[in-house]
Amino acid sequence: MSDIFMPTNRTTHTTDADGTVRDWLVSPVWASPCGDLQNFLPAEGDPWGDGRWVLTNGPDVGGLKERLAEAHPIDIGQTMEPPIEGGAVSWQAGGSTYKASWRRVRTGEDGFLDWSAFCFTPEYRYSLASTVLEIDQSDWRTIELHTTGPFVLWLNGEVVLQGGKVSYMEPEVHTVRVRLPSRTTTVHLATWQVAFRECRQIARLRVTGLPVRVVIPSPGADEHAARLAQTVLAKIGSPSWAQDAAEATLLAPPGAALRVRVGENSPWQHVAADATGKATYRLDHAAEEEQDEGGDVARTAGASMLSSGESIVEVGLDDERCPQTMRMRVAVLPPLSTESPAGDMASWRNDVLRHVAGHGEGAIREPGVAGLLARYALDSQTTVQAQDLSSSLHRILTRGDCADFEVVSLLLAWHWIPEDRWSPELRKEVSAAITGMKYWITQPGLDAMCYFTENHQFVWHVAEALAGEAFPDSNFTVDDRTGSEHGAEARSRAAGWLTRKLRGGFSEFDSNAYLAIDSYALCALIELGEDQALISAARTLLDKVLVTLASNSWRGTHGAAHGRSYVHTLRSSRFEETSPILRLVAGVGTLNDAVLPVTALALAQKYTIPDVVRELAGNEPEEWWGRQVYRGELSFERDLLERPYRSDLRVWRTPDVMLSSVQDYRAGLPGLQEHIWGVTLGRELQVFVTHPANSDTGSSARPNAWAGHRILPRVHQHRNALIHLQRFTTTDPIRSTHLWLPLAQTDEYIQQGEWIAARRGEGYVAIATPGGVRPVLEGETAWQEWLPVEGGAAWITVVGRKQADGDFRDWVNSLASSEVQWHPRGEADPGVRFARENAAVMEVTFETAFLLDGTPVGLVNGVPENEPHLDSPAVHAEFDDGRIDVAWRGKTLALDVAGSLATLAEAYAVDSASSPTKLVGSMSNGR
Repeated sequence: MSDIFMPTNRTTHTTDADGTVRDWLVSPVWASPCGDLQNFLPAEGDPWGDGRWVLTNGPDVGGLKERLAEAHPIDIGQTMEPPIEGGAVSWQAGGSTYKASWRRVRTGEDGFLDWSAFCFTPEYRYSLASTVLEIDQSDWRTIELHTTGPFVLWLNGEVVLQGGKVSYMEPEVHTVRVRLPSRTTTVHLATWQVAFRECRQIARLRVTGLPVRVVIPSPGADEHAARLAQTVLAKIGSPSWAQDAAEATLLAPPGAALRVRVGENSPWQHVAADATGKATYRLDHAAEEEQDEGGDVARTAGASMLSSGESIVEVGLDDERCPQTMRMRVAVLPPLSTESPAGDMASWRNDVLRHVAGHGEGAIREPGVAGLLARYALDSQTTVQAQDLSSSLHRILTRGDCADFEVVSLLLAWHWIPEDRWSPELRKEVSAAITGMKYWITQPGLDAMCYFTENHQFVWHVAEALAGEAFPDSNFTVDDRTGSEHGAEARSRAAGWLTRKLRGGFSEFDSNAYLAIDSYALCALIELGEDQALISAARTLLDKVLVTLASNSWRGTHGAAHGRSYVHTLRSSRFEETSPILRLVAGVGTLNDAVLPVTALALAQKYTIPDVVRELAGNEPEEWWGRQVYRGELSFERDLLERPYRSDLRVWRTPDVMLSSVQDYRAGLPGLQEHIWGVTLGRELQVFVTHPANSDTGSSARPNAWAGHRILPRVHQHRNALIHLQRFTTTDPIRSTHLWLPLAQTDEYIQQGEWIAARRGEGYVAIATPGGVRPVLEGETAWQEWLPVEGGAAWITVVGRKQADGDFRDWVNSLASSEVQWHPRGEADPGVRFARENAAVMEVTFETAFLLDGTPVGLVNGVPENEPHLDSPAVHAEFDDGRIDVAWRGKTLALDVAGSLATLAEAYAVDSASSPTKLVGSMSNGR
């Protein structure tokens, strides 16, 4: 065969229109523990100012990271291996040599190489990337590098750019002007980061000026065949992230021969797209993608907030000349799920315990201490084994983030499983771990455990109080104080936390992750605590929490707006940490991996779930219009923020659909993890709009593509309709919003004019935006993500149901004929006027009052209202009400808030009469 027909041993690619390089060879992240933090921070004394508080990834951590980078500089003198796909790559750092193989990647649409991770313990992180640029005539170009941390950039072995700035979520930009020679230029990029919990480690390279070709050396590849393959791969889509069958479908050009694998260690499947453009592959090798837990590979079972259920599907053209693949995420859904209650309380509890114990279909993979507790509850002859405690002890002994969850789990086991079911060695190991733990930022030690989010605050206080009560005379080695002293301090802090939440509610309002953790800690305090004032207050607050959870959920989906949430829980409620609690409470929801909270509630002996909660969660009302207002004050030394907080949640529920939103929540300011509004039509059919900050969907980008908003919108809801207004900024990397509406989960959909509408069962949703929307046709969000034709600065959402609104198509026709006026006031002040038959006229711009039939909402007698705390068909309460009465379908509950607050005030000198924005004194400030 003539050489002209031999493979070219490379693939070639173009940059994006803005010059972004999308095709690279990369190394893995090489990580090592931060063993020298004591050289930069004092382990003892005042943690504030220049102290160790910054290790929790606080707002001032960048300065420390830059000092650490100076002490751990990137070695620019080492030899860089040539970029060859599958070839060797190595790196020297910290006295170690790391080795791996170059792996091809194609970046997401935002162009970022991404080595981000959630790291439970502090670690130094190094990564490499390489590519080749090719031009025909030598000329000048500007290279622009975007990174969140220190880096070095080499061209043909020469350092041309380096930087040491550290940012939190959004990158810094560095530029250099270079002359590229004709033919090829080899690019090497080294990045460095230090991780304290969530760590965004990203880099993007742009070459501005005339376009360049990107070359990836690849033995056996042929650039001409591979170019065709790349265009075919660009047409492949995965129409459903959620998977609940043994097989899944890809969309592909008809006749395309594909190789597919689910997870890097599974065999390739060889499939072809049929005449309709569909290819089917098996999910029998699907395994959850290894979570981004940095160098600490010992997983934390039970209370981890990071389990996404996702697997990576890799797809390539089935030809050895074409090495490129595309990677898409799918999630195999937990099977033990229901939207309608069946059975009774005893059967629901038994289902929970069997699931947690590891019995039957869908059993949890790593039950840990929760599994031990469930097995003992089912069989009192169960003995404690080392493997039951290993993940919890590892997290505690390494002082890894979320260790507070695990301390509480061990204390539950300590008290609930008799001593004769333990070996003396294990009892000794557990007691040493608990009495050797650090329980608050003021105590000595250098670690990156989180003390400052609302849920962690209380779990730490409960863990320390219960530890002190379990071992009152023991010396706690962290600071040489006794358990009794630790317990007294923690009880005081817990009293402050309980007072704030009883009076004002949560800053992380209705989080479908962290409300479960709050419930877990409250239950543990009730079950194991010795202080009756705290127990009484905890019982009142837990009752209230469960009432609100049940009120703001729909058929087992916690479909409310959330103060903090994650992508996978928004795409399927089966992954919500609150879902197992709903399953225990009312027989609806899903049994998933978040098992510590539900296990504590299932095994509780002193706490009883109120009957009214079961009624609220298990039976959908014909019509529910509810309101929940939370108010309080954030204090720097416990929250790392210093300002009031407020949320005004609205919930519309019917048997067929739910709509929820938070009103005018910090509109126009940067977002984090807030889920501002959503429609719920099913477990995998939650519909919402976000302003994406990037292409990421992981837990270490906050905000990301779907959880949170780069800039928070202004949203107002009236019953079954809402308006969303988005203000963009000149710095937005994406000056558009986007809609999540997965068609695979619907029974029917219609696009008519500027409206798109969908039906599931007898529930309806319709959404309009100027110019309408168009579907994304390729990639992992095919026919799930919708892009607004005109940018999406304004949206209208309406929900309906057959019984109240008639035939679906007639309902859509009536909306399409309604009066919609998009206010042409520019990007700074988008607005809309929406008038439809038999409903109030809604009108608002980003800067003006929300009007219903011309009257500003929120005024009473011409002045701003005194907001209620809770207002729904089941409960009405003002902020200063001492007693809250809940009544629903013959079941009642009285919450003695005043009594709980008075008891706390008497026992701990807490100011129980203060307003919800003027909170308590010394014990509540974290000291």
